Amino acid sequence: MILKASQRRGTGELAKHLLNGDENDHITVHEIRGFVSDDLAGALQEIEAISRGTQCRQFMFSLSLSPPEYADVPVEDFESAIDDVEKKLGLVDQPRIIVFHEKNGRRHCHCVWSRLKWSDHAQRMIAIRMSHFKLKLMEISRFLFLKYGWKLPKGMQRASDRSPWQLTRHEYRQAVRFSQDPQALKTLLKSAWEQSDSKETFAHALQERGFLLARGDRRGFVALDIIGGVYSLTRWLDIGTRDLKARLGKPENLPAIGQAKDFLAARMSENLKTYLAESRARAKDIRKPLVREIRAMVAVQRKERQELIDRQQERWTRETHARVARLPRGFRGIWHKASGAYKKVRAQNEAETRSALERDRQELHNLVRSHLLERQELQKTVKVYKEEQKAEALRIRREIAGYVATATEPQTVKSADVISLKEQMAEVQSKIALLSGNLAMLQSALESNLISDDMGAAIRRMIEVTLETLHLKKTEEKTRETRAQDREREYVERQAQFNEYIRQYAELQVRQEEEARKRAANRQFYDVVMNMSYALNGIPRWEVSVMPPPPEQRLDERAYSASLRQQSNSELLKTVFTPRPRPPVDPSMATVNLRSSVLETKEILRRAGLQPDGGKSAFDPKQKVKVTTPPPKASAWFNARR
Repeated sequence: MILKASQRRGTGELAKHLLNGDENDHITVHEIRGFVSDDLAGALQEIEAISRGTQCRQFMFSLSLSPPEYADVPVEDFESAIDDVEKKLGLVDQPRIIVFHEKNGRRHCHCVWSRLKWSDHAQRMIAIRMSHFKLKLMEISRFLFLKYGWKLPKGMQRASDRSPWQLTRHEYRQAVRFSQDPQALKTLLKSAWEQSDSKETFAHALQERGFLLARGDRRGFVALDIIGGVYSLTRWLDIGTRDLKARLGKPENLPAIGQAKDFLAARMSENLKTYLAESRARAKDIRKPLVREIRAMVAVQRKERQELIDRQQERWTRETHARVARLPRGFRGIWHKASGAYKKVRAQNEAETRSALERDRQELHNLVRSHLLERQELQKTVKVYKEEQKAEALRIRREIAGYVATATEPQTVKSADVISLKEQMAEVQSKIALLSGNLAMLQSALESNLISDDMGAAIRRMIEVTLETLHLKKTEEKTRETRAQDREREYVERQAQFNEYIRQYAELQVRQEEEARKRAANRQFYDVVMNMSYALNGIPRWEVSVMPPPPEQRLDERAYSASLRQQSNSELLKTVFTPRPRPPVDPSMATVNLRSSVLETKEILRRAGLQPDGGKSAFDPKQKVKVTTPPPKASAWFNARR
């Protein structure tokens, strides 16, 4: 489904849009979560009240979910898509509002979140950052199209295939304010730009369509409508200012908006205004029967839905009383729990409750789906009326533009003089019948004796050429239809193949992400296992290295060994075994202190008769140590000390 979102403020305007019953056939407030108020307007006012204690200006995040027109989407699928968006954008457990709209035979959903939340770390209210939310929503939208098997729009298949006539929210609202068709308005402006190659040709093309090229107050180039609308060309043409200046020159050379408005006011006389008002009144009169039919259908549908909801509520109350009656009270209830029957009855009640809830939802969904299909059938007639009125509005616009350019006035056209679509079709059918009648008259004229041989040959040749032309036209039409079917079939096959590639790519991407998560978890577990011995023994995880002492602080081992030999046994043992305060951490003295301790221990071992052979270090595991028997006095002294 198509996901469109924006960060915004303006709770009053948003509440008015969500509860607009004039533009929407049906409005359903599905969920209000995380608010004190139980109505939509009150919940939005709560968000605004909280935002006043912060510096956040766009304190709401609004999202619209629009599935394809042909799709049958239940409420559960909308809720699942909203949950996916919450997880992707970090809006989980945030206060939200879900509203369903039905308009023109289509159903779409609106969801509004509060961006404000309490931060324990910052000890204040903060706004959730919505970085790159459009790219994230595009990814979710593409996944939903592939998940439900819907046909991907061209803009999702390839960015370059995006429709140039797509409207933004600002463009749509601006056209609606001036009672204009947004799509037709953008088509007029874009066609004028594509048909021109200079400022003069572009201004002339705009003038033919009822616009004037002018210089804007805030934007460089604007188009002024004959009814007073001002349209930015950079926005409506989807073109940058640099490209506009390359073709139109500097905007300073164009008239200002005030001058253009004065020019139109001088040319728009009362007769032109009356003509425009009468054309709008005629269009409104044509729409009246269809509008009445739509309103009657909507009223009947609303009544049917309310009756279904009332019946479901009554049935739910009866079933709830029946489920409660299964659980006894008093002493019987205690025995019921002690015997274990309470768990069975409770499980049965929970299962029936879930089943009843799913049943009610399915009944309501089936009714909504039937109403949508009924409305879609009527919408086909509405589209025909819209196309007819669009062509009529374009004709009137061109006429008024011509009158404004030539400073003339049109004649007042009465409603009886307007040719309807049915009358035009009847005229075409009469012309076709007249053509077939002429051919019959020519064939009957060949049998007349009043026509000369030359005239008969000419008539016969005319009939043959006409029949050949009709036959060729039929053949060409059949060939075109065959080619169109072949192209359509090829397009469908390629589309299916492309969708399959996208699905495979999505699966590979999911697998790759899963493998990356597994590798990260395995790497983390490996690091924990490898460093477990260090953590248990208290040894640092880094390599231990000793710095060599500076030359002035190096130990003279010979002199230090001679001083040790001069010490008595008690002094030497006191030096080694007496607890001493830990020396200060000095990397440059580590080697000196370690070497002095080794020499002291070595002297004690020598006096005890444990001197290794060859005078080599006794701490070398590769050397064989020969232990000699100490003399009796030394052995007794050593044992006593030990």
